[in-house]
Amino acid sequence: MEEIFILYIDKYFFLCATGINVEINLFQVLSTIALAIETSAPELNGHHKRTAFIANELAAELKLVPKYREDVFISALLHDIGGLVKKDYLIAIDDQEPYSHAHATYGASIFKMVPLLADKASIILHHHRKWGYGQGEYQDDERIPFASHIIYLADRIDIQYLKLRNSGHESPAERCVELIKDEVETRFHPLVLEAFLRLANKTYFWLALTRPLPLHLLRMYSPIADKTISLDELMDFGLLLNTIIDMHCNFTCRHSLHVGIVARFLAEKCHYSEVECKKIELAGYLHDIGKLAIPMSLLHKEGKLDDADIAILKSHSYHTFELLSSIDAITDIARWAALHHEKPNGYGYPFSLAGDEIGQECRIISVADVFVALTENRPYRTAMPAKRVSEILHQEAENNSLDSELVNILLEHRQEVMTLTDNMDLEQLY
Repeated sequence: MEEIFILYIDKYFFLCATGINVEINLFQVLSTIALAIETSAPELNGHHKRTAFIANELAAELKLVPKYREDVFISALLHDIGGLVKKDYLIAIDDQEPYSHAHATYGASIFKMVPLLADKASIILHHHRKWGYGQGEYQDDERIPFASHIIYLADRIDIQYLKLRNSGHESPAERCVELIKDEVETRFHPLVLEAFLRLANKTYFWLALTRPLPLHLLRMYSPIADKTISLDELMDFGLLLNTIIDMHCNFTCRHSLHVGIVARFLAEKCHYSEVECKKIELAGYLHDIGKLAIPMSLLHKEGKLDDADIAILKSHSYHTFELLSSIDAITDIARWAALHHEKPNGYGYPFSLAGDEIGQECRIISVADVFVALTENRPYRTAMPAKRVSEILHQEAENNSLDSELVNILLEHRQEVMTLTDNMDLEQLY
């Protein structure tokens, strides 16, 4: 059985082509980011998918041009990304100020990090802007994006309809329409509301919201279903995800970034191609994305952890596997990221692989992860001195917990690596 399972893993993680022209499906990347957002707030399970669906159908009903529909869909799919900064999801659900606008502001800042999203930052910034009898059309003499009004209504429809269904209301769709209509002029753009009233008469719309919306169905409706991005563009999204990961655990605010840098350095020393180096760097950025599924209370728990706590913490590497494996073109990166706690001696997790079952790329991420953890400040200790870091890494290599060749390369170039991470911190700061 174990042999069959390993063969399955190898088959599942069949390596992608390593050519420079590798194309990655944009819908899969964005839906993975949306899932990552909701992984850290299970109460919002499916909210971003449903909001994107509603916003897209409103945009279609309004007969917006294809490019604008794309902007609406992308922004709706990631509209609450700023909630990760202050963890204000549940407050934002109730549309309470200043919390709703706070997470919108943070979200706009995150969008500006990625060239493909930067032009949509103002949509995110204003996606909780109330119409207010027309006063919400402008702010400081600048017109609020029409897409923001669409997403605001879509967001409220999903929240309101879900509340009614969960409360057992006998006619949740009809009641939802009534409640939304009551707030025209005060909260919602009249043109968007008119589009919703037309849409509300179509049976498919409510059926799609009644059940969990499957990803393949959302992709069918999506205006970006077949759009692709390059590996370089994916790197930009990798840095965004890296920011999300490290926001989730404040005391490791540079950990994933540094792991990516160190992993790339090791890959270069092992003579990987430029494309392979980028992919290994990306795996380093994303290796802890599964920690979004771990409760904040546990990540910041003080004192000794019990066995149950440790088991939950260890599950993060498998959650990394689950999240990243949904992007078809990067199953190799998903493997390298997810196996960063596997050990050559077979005592790692989550798959308990051993020896040659763990490729060199996975070993690179493992060594980078341990090195960065030892050399960064944590709440319970300061960064370890160079001598102690060397002792621990050599001991791990002797125990066959880490790859000895990679450990030797890293320690030989330790100062060069530390300079690289320090310089990256300065770039991020300024």
